Amino acid sequence: MADFVLALDQGTSSSRAILFDHAGTPVAAAQQPFEQVYPRPGWVEPIEFCREEGRGQIGVARKLPSQRNQPVAYLYIAPAFAIVLLFSFVSMGISFYVSLHDWDPFQGRGQFVGAANYVRALTDPSSPFWLALRNTSLYVAMAVVGVLLPSLPLAMLCRKARYGQSLFRTLYFLPSITPMVVISLVFVWLLKNWGNILDKPSTALMAIALVGIWQGAGYNMLLFLAGLNDIPDVYYDAARVDGAGKFQEFRHITLPLLRNTLIFVTVMVVIGAFQVFTQAYIMTRGGPGRATEVVALQVFRNAFMYAGQMGFASAMAWLLFAVLFVFV
Repeated sequence: MADFVLALDQGTSSSRAILFDHAGTPVAAAQQPFEQVYPRPGWVEPIEFCREEGRGQIGVARKLPSQRNQPVAYLYIAPAFAIVLLFSFVSMGISFYVSLHDWDPFQGRGQFVGAANYVRALTDPSSPFWLALRNTSLYVAMAVVGVLLPSLPLAMLCRKARYGQSLFRTLYFLPSITPMVVISLVFVWLLKNWGNILDKPSTALMAIALVGIWQGAGYNMLLFLAGLNDIPDVYYDAARVDGAGKFQEFRHITLPLLRNTLIFVTVMVVIGAFQVFTQAYIMTRGGPGRATEVVALQVFRNAFMYAGQMGFASAMAWLLFAVLFVFV
């Protein structure tokens, strides 16, 4: 335990407490009024003056033990870490192991086939993987554009609102917390009564993309709003003094300072869109004419609807993971 000396320097105009180490180097200082001084938060204890000497008071502070290796901290994160370990890393390992086998979950362990499931998914003419990946990629492109285009303008409008900003944030965020199954069923009823859009191969994929956009725009609007609130107003004030217009402010201030938020939103939308499943399963079941056949839907069918295809389904899931890994 190291001791530090605290001296109270009482000048003519103000008083301050200065903490010195044994080498005579000032460690920290605090202006009056004070009864306790915290030279460095988490480093030394609060200092109470104990006696007078000369012009002021002195006291002693002792260095606290390091907080970095406290075992109790690991106990707090242990439940969350165990859940992540079990349902993420362990399940991923099991999935990769299954992808190397001709696996039937009802019969137990299957025959080891190595990379045969991957080769089948990539090269077999009857494999649905490439068609599903094409449809998924088209959905991702529509989802990214459809989410980003309204989210940022909505965030800018919400930030400008003087009254009812909390109400607007709540209304836009409500679709994000509504179960996708419920949203899909509602949109099935709406679109079935509005031109049979889901029955046309040319419009079915756009319809399920519209559902994803409607649900995700409000959530991402809040992310953009948080990013906008972190931009200091002085930048805009300085730009107006220099004669900048609204478009110039947006181009030279808003967009550059929202770069990190924009990257984060784009990456998260892409990751979520590549995993699209609920809309395709509830609204179209992959039809019409396989126009909405996506990778996650094929993984589900081969894993739980077709006997003995669990290994093939796991291989397609890992191929989808590889696509996401390359993008991210």
